[in-house]
Amino acid sequence: MLYRNTLVFLQRLQQAATNGNFHYVSGETDFDGYVRLAKKFSTAYETELSRQTKLRRRRAGEASSTLYAVRLSIRADQDGKIPVHWILVASSGVGRVHEREKLKDMRERKTRLVAGSGRYQLVHDGRTWSWRLSHDAYNRYVERIHRIASLPPDRRRTAEIDGLLRDADAEKLLDELYSEPGFRLVRRQIGKLVSDLRREWTRLRPANGPKLSERTFLAYVRFLPNERCGDLSAVPDLSPQIDRRELFRIAFGCD
Repeated sequence: MLYRNTLVFLQRLQQAATNGNFHYVSGETDFDGYVRLAKKFSTAYETELSRQTKLRRRRAGEASSTLYAVRLSIRADQDGKIPVHWILVASSGVGRVHEREKLKDMRERKTRLVAGSGRYQLVHDGRTWSWRLSHDAYNRYVERIHRIASLPPDRRRTAEIDGLLRDADAEKLLDELYSEPGFRLVRRQIGKLVSDLRREWTRLRPANGPKLSERTFLAYVRFLPNERCGDLSAVPDLSPQIDRRELFRIAFGCD
C-alpha cells in the first residue's frame, strides 16, 4: 500500500515487525514505477492477500509478503515525478520471496530497517518493536544543542514569544524536537535531548539572559487509519513545513 502520511507508514512497518515479518528489501522509485512494482510483487508473492489468509499460510510454514510505500516529497521533481520509498517485508517460511529477493533481517544490528531518508530506525529493545532516531539523526541534534548554547553574544538572536524574550535558535530547535513522532523510543530520546539542552543552557548562558520556554511532554502517536495514495499528481502544492505540521496535527489529534 502507498501512504500519504509518513507516520502511518512507520506504524504499519512497526506492526509488521511485531507480527513476525523480519525480512525485507527496500528501494526508491517514482509513482509509475511503484505501480509496476506493486503489480509485479502481487503476482509473484501474493502481497495483496488478506491478513487472515497470510496468517493461515504463516501457520502452515509458508512465507507471506506485504509491500509498503510512502512518498518522499509532496513536490514533483524537475521531471514531474514524485519519489516513492518502498519496503517489501516478508515472514520466515517457504516461499519464492526468499528465493528471488536479497532479503535483509531487521533483527540484525547491521541490517536494521531505516525509514524517513535514514532518519528513523526500527529496533527491538527487549520489550517491543519501536522506532527511534538513527545515530546520525540523534548526533546531529546533540551537535546543534552544543552549537546553539555556546554561540557568542554577537551571534545570538532573540524573538518575542507570548510577550517574553526568547532565544530564536533554541526555540526553533525545541519546535523541531517536539515535532518528532511520539514513538516510545523516540520519546525517550527527545526527553534526553531536551534535558541536555537545558543543562548546556544553564552551563553556558548567563542567568539574566533569555530563558528556554517550558514545553509539555511529547505525546504518544495514536493509532492512525490507513489512507491510500491515489493519483499523486493531484497532491496540493504545499511547503514541506506545512506538510510536517499537518502530519503532526493528524497524528496527535491537535486542532
